[in-house]
Amino acid sequence: MNLDPPHGWTQNTSEPKTWFKRFEFDEYGKLRAFLDSLAALAEETQLHPDNIGFGRDYVNITIETAETTEENKKLADFARRLDELSKGM
Repeated sequence: MNLDPPHGWTQNTSEPKTWFKRFEFDEYGKLRAFLDSLAALAEETQLHPDNIGFGRDYVNITIETAETTEENKKLADFARRLDELSKGM
């Protein structure tokens, strides 16, 4: 079962189904702090993005959705927490 992505995330419905978001920053230091916070969140939750790509002022994150609603709820919470982290930068 699939859930709609959290607000601001886009959904790819072809296989594998994923959620995607691009985070933009006005300076590299903020981007680096976001990546460090993302790593800490991943360790805390034991959830990890499937793909992270970044440049000087952006981070692209892709999360592959799960088979069950319960797992997708955890992924949605992880995505929302990433959104909150990015606002603090």
